[in-house]
Amino acid sequence: MLLSLLVVEASFYTTLGLLLIALVVYDVYATILHSRARSGPISETLNRVVWWAARRIAFRLSRHRRHRLLNAIGPLLLPALIITFILLLVSGFALIYLPRMPTHFSVSQDAISSAWIESLYFSGITFTTLGYGDITPRSIEMRFVSLVEGASGFAVISLAVTYLLTVYSALERKRAVALSFYHQAEEGANVAGFVAHHFVAGQFHGLRDVLRIATRDIQELLESHVEHPVIHYFHPVEVHKSLPRMLFLVLEICTVLYVCLDEDEYHQSHSHPEVRTLEASSRYVLRRLVASLGLEQQAKEHHETSAEESRRWRQRFRQTMDRLTEAGIKTRRDRKSSWEEYRTRRAGWEGQLHRFAIYLGYDWDEVTGDRDLQYAADEEMEEPQAIGV
Repeated sequence: MLLSLLVVEASFYTTLGLLLIALVVYDVYATILHSRARSGPISETLNRVVWWAARRIAFRLSRHRRHRLLNAIGPLLLPALIITFILLLVSGFALIYLPRMPTHFSVSQDAISSAWIESLYFSGITFTTLGYGDITPRSIEMRFVSLVEGASGFAVISLAVTYLLTVYSALERKRAVALSFYHQAEEGANVAGFVAHHFVAGQFHGLRDVLRIATRDIQELLESHVEHPVIHYFHPVEVHKSLPRMLFLVLEICTVLYVCLDEDEYHQSHSHPEVRTLEASSRYVLRRLVASLGLEQQAKEHHETSAEESRRWRQRFRQTMDRLTEAGIKTRRDRKSSWEEYRTRRAGWEGQLHRFAIYLGYDWDEVTGDRDLQYAADEEMEEPQAIGV
C-alpha cells in the first residue's frame, strides 16, 4: 500500500513537472520563434495583466506622470518574461527530481537538507550550468534529465538575448519612422502642414514618393508588432513616436487629399494610386492591430455627444481648409459636399483608432490635436516648476 502511494506521488510530481516544462517550451516557440499576432499563454497573460494594472493607475495621474509610468512597463516586461521562463523551467525539472531525491543522486554529507530544497537547488545549478558537484545524478534516467535541463537553460538564455536584440531593433526602426512623420507634420499632428510641406511654387514635389515610403513603413511596423506583440507595451513618452499618432497622420492625410484638394487643379495628387494604396494599407494595419489586441468588441468610450463629435470634426475640417488656402493650395469650391465626405471618411476609421489609442494609454486629443494642435505638439509635457518668491 505504501509503495503504491509512493508510485502515485512520484507519477503526480513527474507529470506536473513535464506539464510545466511543456508549457514553457510552447510559450517560447509561440512568443520567440513563431511569427503570429499573439504571444504564448504565459507571455500574453503577463503582458495583459501588467498592462491592465498599469493603465488603471496611470489614467488617474497627470498626463506627464501617466506617460512616465507607462513608459517603464515595456522594458520591465521583457526581463520579467525571461525570469518567469527560468523559474517555471527550474520548478518543472525540480518536480521531476523531487520523488527521486536522494535515492537517485549522490549528495555530499555537508549539503544534506530537505528533498524540496535539494531538488530546487540541483535544478537551479543544472539549468544555469554551474554544477558545483555537491549533488550529482547517479541513475541513468536522472543523468539524461539533467543533461536535457542544462541544454534547455543554454537554449532559453540564448533565445532570450536574441529576442531582446530583435525587439529593440524593431523599436529603433519605429522611432525613425515616427521622426520622419513628426518633422513633416510641423512637429505635431498638423496634417495640413504635412501636405503644405510638399507644396512649393504652385506644385507638389515629392509627395507621391513620401506616400509610397509611408505605405512601406506602416506595413513594416505591422509586421514588427505581429512578430513581437510585446512592442505594443513599449509606450513612448513623446506622443509623436507612438503608433496611434502615425496611423492618425496617414489616415487623415489620405482623407484630406481626397476631400479637400481641388480635383481639377491637382488631379494626379488627388487620385494617384499611392493615395489609394496608403489608405487601404493603413486601414488594414489598423484592423489587424485592433484584432490582435482583442479590441474589436469594445465600444468607443464616448466622452462627447454626437453633436460635439460633429463640431470637433467640423472645426478640424475648417482649420485644414484654411491652412491649405493660406499655403496657396487650391481647395474644393463646394465645401458642403467636401465636408460631408470628410465626415463620412473620418467616421470610417476613428472608432477603431480611438480604441487602439486609449488602450495604449494616450488621450484622443493628444493623438489628433482636433481641439488644439498646440496640445498635440506639446511633446515634452514638462511638469510646471514651482517658482520661489
